[in-house]
Amino acid sequence: MSSFPRHHPEDGALLRYVDGELARGRAKRVERHLKTCAPCRGELEELQKTVGDCARYRQVWSKLLPPPPNPWPDIYRGFARVEESLAGESLLMRLWRPFTHAGGYRRWAVASLAALAVAGVVFYQLRQTPSVQAASILQRAVARAETGPRAERRIRIRTRDRQVTRVVGAARVAAPAEPAAAAIEARFAAAHFDWADPLSARSYQTWRDGLDGKKDEVQTVADPQAPGQNCYRIRTIAAAGELAEATLTLRTADLRPVEERLEFRDREWVELTEIAEPATRSDENTVAANVTAPVRPAEPPSRSAAITPGTAPISDELQVLSALHQIGADLGDPVEVTLSQGKVLVSGVGIPAARQKQIHERLDTMAHVAVEFRDPAPVAAPAEPASAKAETAPTPAAPPAAVETRVERQLGSHAEFEKLSSQLMDWNEAAMARAYALRALAQKFPASAESELAAGDRRLLREMAREHAAALAQPVAGIEETLVPILTALGGAAEAPPAANHASWQPAAEDLFRASRRVDVLLSVMLGMAPGDGSTANLPAELRSALRELRADRDDCQRLLQ
Repeated sequence: MSSFPRHHPEDGALLRYVDGELARGRAKRVERHLKTCAPCRGELEELQKTVGDCARYRQVWSKLLPPPPNPWPDIYRGFARVEESLAGESLLMRLWRPFTHAGGYRRWAVASLAALAVAGVVFYQLRQTPSVQAASILQRAVARAETGPRAERRIRIRTRDRQVTRVVGAARVAAPAEPAAAAIEARFAAAHFDWADPLSARSYQTWRDGLDGKKDEVQTVADPQAPGQNCYRIRTIAAAGELAEATLTLRTADLRPVEERLEFRDREWVELTEIAEPATRSDENTVAANVTAPVRPAEPPSRSAAITPGTAPISDELQVLSALHQIGADLGDPVEVTLSQGKVLVSGVGIPAARQKQIHERLDTMAHVAVEFRDPAPVAAPAEPASAKAETAPTPAAPPAAVETRVERQLGSHAEFEKLSSQLMDWNEAAMARAYALRALAQKFPASAESELAAGDRRLLREMAREHAAALAQPVAGIEETLVPILTALGGAAEAPPAANHASWQPAAEDLFRASRRVDVLLSVMLGMAPGDGSTANLPAELRSALRELRADRDDCQRLLQ
C-alpha cells in the first residue's frame, strides 16, 4: 500500500519553527509532518543543536569581549540637521544637485549603470536557478553513467491500463513487437523521447534540450526505494509538444535514475521504475507486454484451485488491507503491504508505537501474514564534493504572490488569512489521504485482477473504495463552499471539466488522484506555501476549474462503484 506522502516544509520553515516564528496554523502542520517524517526530524535535531551551540558561543564570547570604547551615537540628530538644511529646497533641486557638482554627473551615471547591471545579473541568476540546477545535475548524471559500468537493467513501464517489463543494456536493446509495447513506443517516438533507454539521464537531457520553451523545478526528496536516503527530483514542463511534462528521480549518492513519469497532452501518462532484482536469461526480451491492466509478478490468482498450499493469495492481501482500513491505517501511515515469498508482508519505518500495537492486534492472528516494523535510520548528508553542493543549493523562495495579497485584503486581516489557510489545508490533507488510498486500491486490484476475485472479495474491495470516494466528498465540499466565493470575487471563472469515459472505476480513480494533486498544488501556491511560476493572473480560474474537475471525477468514480 502506498503511504500518503506529505509535503516537506519549505526552505527555512524548520528554522522558523525552532525559533517560534511560525504562525500557529503552520506550526501545527509542521508538528504533524514531523511525527511521520524521519528525515525532517533529523534535520530539526541538527538545527536545534546548531542553535544551542550558537547560543553557548555567544554567552562565552560576550564575557571575553572588552566594553565598547564609546556609546552608540544618536543618528536621529544628524538626520534632523540634514532635514533642516534641505527644508527650503524643492524636490527637483534635490534631484538636480548631483549634476551641478564637478564630476557629479559622471559619478552618478557610472554608479547607476553599475547598480542596474548588478541588479540585472542577480535577477537573471535567480530566475534561471532551477534551470541551472536541472542542467547541472543532468550533466553530472550523464558523465557518471558514461564512465561507469553499463550493466543490463530491468525496467517496469506502466500506463493507465497496461504494464510492460523491459531489459535495456549495453549489448542490446529489446525491441518487442507486442501491441502493448508498440503503442507505448509510438508515444515515445511522437514525443521525441528515446525509447531505447528511456529511464536514463541522457534520454531525459536530450528531450529537455530539444524543447523550445520549458520551466524546470528541482527538489530533494526521500528515496522511494531506500528509506533514509535522498534523491533529486527534476520536473520539466514543456511549453509545446506531445509531452506536457516529465519528472525524473535520481539518487543523490550516485545520480542513478530510479523513477520517471511522463505526462502527455491528452492526459495519458507513463511511469518507469527500475526493478532492483537482477535480470535472468529469460528476461532478455520484453516480458508480459500484452496485458490489459497492471499486474504484479509472481502473484497467484484468488481462486483456491490455483493456489499452492501454504502460500498467501491475493484474497489474503485484500483481507489485510481491509483490517488496516478498519483502524484507519491506510490514511497517511507509512505502511506498505506486499506479497513476498508466499506471505502478506506488512512493513513500515517510523510507525508510532501505539499504531504498531493496533496493527499487531489486528494482524497477528491472521494466517500467512508477517508484520515487520523498523525504526528510521539516522539521516546522513549525501557525500558530495563542495562544488556539487554549491550547484544544487535550494532555490530562493519566491516573493508572496499577488493573489495571496488579494485574498488577505478580501478577508480583512492577516489573522483571518491564517485561519482560512489552516482550515483549507486541513481539508486538503484529508482529501489527499482519501485520493491516495483510493488510487492504491485501484493499482493493487486493476480491472483484470478484480475480475479474478471471488464474489465476496469483490464486494469487500468495492466497499472500501466506495467509503474512500464518499469520505472524499466532505473535505472537497468544504473547500468549494469556502473558497469559490473568494475565487469568484477575484475574477475566477471555472471551465467545464472534460467528459469522463471510463469503463471501470480503476482508471477513474487515477484521474481522481491527478485532479486532487492539481488542487493541492494550486491551493499551496495561492496560500503562499509553495512557489509559483510568477504568473498568478489565471490562478483563481485554474483553481476553480481544478475543484470542479475534482468533484466531477469523484462523482464518476462513485457512480462506477455502485
